[in-house]
Amino acid sequence: MNIARTLPSLLMTTLLLAALLPLGSVSATPTEESEFYYGVEYDWSSVDTDLENFTGVDVPEILSEIMGAADDAGFNLIIGQLQTGASNVYVHHTEDITPQTIQDNNGNDVSVWSRTDDVTLRHGILADTILQTDWTETTFGSDPTSIDIDIVQTLEQVLTVDMTYTEYLDDSYNLIGADMEFSMDVSALVGLNIDVLLEGGGEEFPVDFNTELDLGYSITDSTSEWRLGSPNAIYVDLSAADDNYYWECGEYECGDITGDYTGAVDYTFTIEGIPTEDFGLDAGEFDLEISDTLSESGDFDMEVNAEFDFSKGETLTVDLGDGEGLTTQVQSCDTCPPGNPLMFIMMGHVLYGSGEAFAEQVAEDIGEDITDSLESIFATDDDGTDGQLSYYGFQADSVENNEPNTDNLALVTLNQGNDINWATVMVQVSVDGNAPVTCSNPGMPADGDCSLVEFGSVGDQYWSVGDGVTIMDDADMCPENNYCSVDITVTDTMEGQILSSIWTYVEGFTPANAPAKLTGDLHFWGDNITVQTALSGNTSVLQSDDYAMFTCDDGSEIGFTSVNDGESFCSDGSDEAPADGSTKMFTCNDGSEVEWTTLNDGYGDCPTLEDEGVLNHYTLQMNVFDDAGTPLSSIESTICDSWMCDSNPEWATSWSEDSGVAVPSTYGESTMCMTASISETGASSPLVEFSEMCHSQWIGPELGYTDVWEGEAMNLRYDMSAHDWSSYEGATWTYSLMDPNQNQLDSGTMVIDGSDNSYYMDGNIDVLEVGEYCLMTELTQDGASTPYLSEMHCTMVEESDDEVSDRVAAVFEALGESGLEDVLEDFGMHLEDRLEDVEPFEEFPYDDGMWAPMWSNEHAAMVGVGVYVMNDDGAYTLAGPETQGYMDDAPAKLSIHYLTGADANAATNGMKEATSIDDIVNVDDHDLGAIEEDLIAAGVDVSNLTLPETDTSTGTDGGDNPTPPTAEELAEDSGLDLPFLSPISMIAVIVLAGVVSGGRRDSNTDENEE
Repeated sequence: MNIARTLPSLLMTTLLLAALLPLGSVSATPTEESEFYYGVEYDWSSVDTDLENFTGVDVPEILSEIMGAADDAGFNLIIGQLQTGASNVYVHHTEDITPQTIQDNNGNDVSVWSRTDDVTLRHGILADTILQTDWTETTFGSDPTSIDIDIVQTLEQVLTVDMTYTEYLDDSYNLIGADMEFSMDVSALVGLNIDVLLEGGGEEFPVDFNTELDLGYSITDSTSEWRLGSPNAIYVDLSAADDNYYWECGEYECGDITGDYTGAVDYTFTIEGIPTEDFGLDAGEFDLEISDTLSESGDFDMEVNAEFDFSKGETLTVDLGDGEGLTTQVQSCDTCPPGNPLMFIMMGHVLYGSGEAFAEQVAEDIGEDITDSLESIFATDDDGTDGQLSYYGFQADSVENNEPNTDNLALVTLNQGNDINWATVMVQVSVDGNAPVTCSNPGMPADGDCSLVEFGSVGDQYWSVGDGVTIMDDADMCPENNYCSVDITVTDTMEGQILSSIWTYVEGFTPANAPAKLTGDLHFWGDNITVQTALSGNTSVLQSDDYAMFTCDDGSEIGFTSVNDGESFCSDGSDEAPADGSTKMFTCNDGSEVEWTTLNDGYGDCPTLEDEGVLNHYTLQMNVFDDAGTPLSSIESTICDSWMCDSNPEWATSWSEDSGVAVPSTYGESTMCMTASISETGASSPLVEFSEMCHSQWIGPELGYTDVWEGEAMNLRYDMSAHDWSSYEGATWTYSLMDPNQNQLDSGTMVIDGSDNSYYMDGNIDVLEVGEYCLMTELTQDGASTPYLSEMHCTMVEESDDEVSDRVAAVFEALGESGLEDVLEDFGMHLEDRLEDVEPFEEFPYDDGMWAPMWSNEHAAMVGVGVYVMNDDGAYTLAGPETQGYMDDAPAKLSIHYLTGADANAATNGMKEATSIDDIVNVDDHDLGAIEEDLIAAGVDVSNLTLPETDTSTGTDGGDNPTPPTAEELAEDSGLDLPFLSPISMIAVIVLAGVVSGGRRDSNTDENEE
């Protein structure tokens, strides 16, 4: 096995992470109680030694060579670093086999026995880095040019975790559930000081920049309970399995986890010392300080879904420290985490449940603090908001309609922003570009075209982040079988501000109980305008299950289709024409008469076709007007349940006709309007009516974007576009740039000739005076004397007050003309020469390795974890319990101390009460004077070295102040990239070196073969 491929999987999941997770164990035959301890310790002063042992990379040597290369190049450079710290994790496992009673997931009393893991984690680290450099160039007769830079970075971290996990099993060794008590405190203090003095051209430019981030987060008093849906034999089945075992637990089997928590966070972030006064801004313009302390308590309740694949491997015999000479047989599980996977599941749910709601509150409050600080920096008080910035984010989505009598139009969710009182919220909707309508708010009468139904946190009178509304289409604005564009506007009526304008595309729906409704549209395709209308809602108004009947002279009734069919169905023969050939007449609904022999002959003789048995006859009328209300066209058509009408309501509920009105040929916006109605033919009032709808259509090429702005000082740039999407062509596009005195500075022309869909023009011009400059763009149709479209865009050119100061300009000009660039190039060449002899090991210390979380069939649990390595001389325990067949004297070691038994017990007791950096780390060992001693030992001249004053007694203490999610997580969430030192970072470098070394050996082998 290639060590370069194996070690990343073995080592990257570190022993420290292993110990972070609770290790469960259970006696398969609990006739006596089991107890054992184990722990992992790491001293951070060993990092450099561990790196060198594994990789051959001597970090102090590399730093010394870097400083030597600077000396060779002719400038001074001092780099020093010091870190002091300790990471300690301990686990204490006990069992209580006395009968106990708990309630299962159904609330029933169950007799159980229990086993408990107490996990104690204490991590603390202090780290300081200094970089000092200076360079001077003096030329006879000229002012000196120099740089002097001092950088100091400080870091202090504290992490404490206390966790008690207890799981309960019945007499058949089935898992019933578990309890967890969890607390965590994290704190991080990061500081950066940059002190710079630049000199040149007879001027000096000093910078004294400082920034500090102090974060604290805690979860305290979190108590949670997990009850499975039914007893689960996972431990019995897993212990009996020879190799692989797959465990799956659905929502019913896994049950629920409930719990409560108290969380707190405090933070302080400061920036000061940016020399804004030298760049045309007020002194301290970008100084920033944000700080707050927040706390939150709550409950969580969540269903559990889980699965895991156990893959047992090599059998090992290890000493768990539970008695002199006693050993335990275990199996490695290469798919297992470094702890009980069930504990992984529970702890993950606890962290998620306790952190989710709290994180939302923290993010919102921190966001408000940052907003306030940005307002104070940029003085944003001229936008009608009285200095209050409002950042709102809404999301619009389509929604399915699953209820036959409910018409949901769209969903709107608030994703970002402050709470909004419903009393000051107005939501307006425009469907397919029609006039916007205002929706009634939640809880108000739904008496308009739309209404809002709230989801999320309801009943509190506020629209909060995560809450949303369903917009109800009470007027069927988007009917069934249509696809509609929905524009939604959310307005704060108190501030008079539009908070959001959003859009979505939805599929229409018409509830079963909706009234009949006509909709209409106008289309400007082809030569003439097409007028269209559709009936939605209760379309049965045009349909009937009744049939036309004929009343015989004796008063009896027969179906009208039997009239004049040559066979008498009336007893008196009154349904047929007289047999003697005399004339008999049929009276139509309008009073006119037709001969009896024409009835049911397939030709309609009555105006409403009742002579052909038509019972219901309707007239559809569609009218077209211009935007001034002048009638242009009126189209009538008939609707009935016969082929003799223009349409049959059984077959069609939408109608489209050529209006006969030509599509306008004049370029520009053209507006046409329409109405529509359906009436029972001959009735004085319509059955259903569509009030006026107007449609605006753009004819001809159109303007795209136009922009004019000041690029460099006293120089204007402009950029514009025009589009001819429908290939109208036949237009001329012009622009004119005017100065503050309305003098034309520049102009241009382009012909829109149909050669392309998009056209562009741009340019730039120097200007001589401040004031308002305007760019006019116009489109003119061929043959016309005036433009059909004009736009004007203006920008202000003002006196620049943000230029750099004279001293900054003088200093940087002098540095640019100096030999500094040559010095830095020389430094690079010397550094390359010096580092040629600094290489990692040609051969990595080991050929193979094994990452071994340890499963014990005897204990039915994960009982430890080990890292084993191999080379030609044998196999070694790199970290883990004493293991038969593996030697302890590995040739290359890590300074990770693995404890078992009494040693782990004693160490646990010593760390239980440690809460501050002083308790975890011997701060007296963190003496910055050691940096100076190391530099002197490396032969570095430290006569000009200035060490910072460091007070290690004022750090976070894990006491009354809530101490911060981890610092790394909070830093990532806030957009900051902070180093979070851990054994992972050190081991990652070792793994990387192994991969590089393996790759180098492969490369050398290939070269030798060639």
